Amino acid sequence: MFIFQRPIAVRFLDNKGIFLICTLLMILLTSLPYSQDKITLNYADSLIGKTINGQQVREAIGNVSLAQNDVKITCGRVVQYFAENKAELYTNVKVVKDTMTITAPMGIYYGNESKVICSQGAVLNDTRATLTADYGIYLFSQDLANFRGKVTITDNKTYTITSDALDYYRSANKSYANGNVKIVTDSATIYSDHLIYEKLIGFSTATGNVKIDSDSTEILSDKLTYSEPERKSIAEDNVRIHFLNKNAVVYGNYGENYERINYSFVRGKAKLVQIENRKGREDTLLIYSSRMESFRDKPEHYIAKDSVRMIRSDFLSRSNIGYYFRDVSGTGGVISLSENPVVWKENLQVTGDSIYAFFKEDIDKIYVNKSAFAIQQNNIYKDRYDQISGVFMFMSFMDNEIDYIRVDTNAASIYFSYENGNPNGVNRATGKEIILYFKDKLVYKVKDVGDPKGKFLPENLINLADLKLLGFKLRNDRPVREE
Repeated sequence: MFIFQRPIAVRFLDNKGIFLICTLLMILLTSLPYSQDKITLNYADSLIGKTINGQQVREAIGNVSLAQNDVKITCGRVVQYFAENKAELYTNVKVVKDTMTITAPMGIYYGNESKVICSQGAVLNDTRATLTADYGIYLFSQDLANFRGKVTITDNKTYTITSDALDYYRSANKSYANGNVKIVTDSATIYSDHLIYEKLIGFSTATGNVKIDSDSTEILSDKLTYSEPERKSIAEDNVRIHFLNKNAVVYGNYGENYERINYSFVRGKAKLVQIENRKGREDTLLIYSSRMESFRDKPEHYIAKDSVRMIRSDFLSRSNIGYYFRDVSGTGGVISLSENPVVWKENLQVTGDSIYAFFKEDIDKIYVNKSAFAIQQNNIYKDRYDQISGVFMFMSFMDNEIDYIRVDTNAASIYFSYENGNPNGVNRATGKEIILYFKDKLVYKVKDVGDPKGKFLPENLINLADLKLLGFKLRNDRPVREE
């Protein structure tokens, strides 16, 4: 009868006692995390109980089988620590969870943390990838592999990553690689110090000493993102794009490359370096601008925008927009300049609304469209300038020297005469068309067509300050090579 009276006491403690009991139980349970998930020994050929460092352990040998929840383990020998919920695994270790298998020569499985450490190498296999390394940790609660030392991960079909260290999130199929990273995909090979690879979307983010090799380009930068489906690269900081088999390199602070359509652009201190073999020697075309676009399909060409400077041997130019069309032979081509263009060649200066320069081995011809003006300074008498202007101008070169200049429409010219190398007067002429013929960089013959008018001033009547055609302006901003 006394036993059945105890519920009266329970009822008396219903408001405070039960609350206290529940609180104590919660504290007790939270102070023993994972205590209910003990490692279970399912089978072994032999079993030995012993004490190590004051701890109760058991050693199982031969065809050992263990489990914790959905993690299954087999090995040749195990030493199981009950208090720590830990198992030291030896010989042909295999750890399995759903479709994933980890094999290793030895390992330690921690039941409370639900992780395995393989200090002498491991191989992870699942339906998505194979991961190998000299040292491996797998955290089952996070589905995270943390591998170190000669790491390789591959799906045996579309990609392979090698690195010094790699974290692999299995459920997301996402890899974080560090140190001497190399990833090989169907479309490119990327080298870097650090790499994040998202297999599900085919997206790579690389940082530190980045290089990517693809079919027609090699890109170097400090940071790069690459999309496999688009075959698109976005490079940032210290960008260099090398167009393979074209001896051309583009530099900039930021760049994008679209491999499928053979198109790239860079911006921020953009520079093109084009190596050419001319007359048995190497020469270099340099183009500087704020933005540079490259179109690698034929006709191969480049578009430079904003503060454009070009240097090709003794041919120099400035403009706001510049086009360079490379000749299919790989030497020479066409340069097109617009928006306040100016060209220099030695002591010759040419300006106009737009300028087109045609190259073979050397400069071949220049065409100026509208507001054409050419000025050539004498090599000895620096205050004397031969000048010619008009609406349209055509300049022909022979052996890299000016051969003749023809000006059409509203043509005007001033050219100085010399006798035995000494000044001997000046000629002024106007007409519909004027042609100046040069020899040894001096005018030696003039052809004036269409209502010609001319005047010769002897040397004693010359006032050099008055000998300037309308629009005469010397430019002193020739581009120079930049490091």
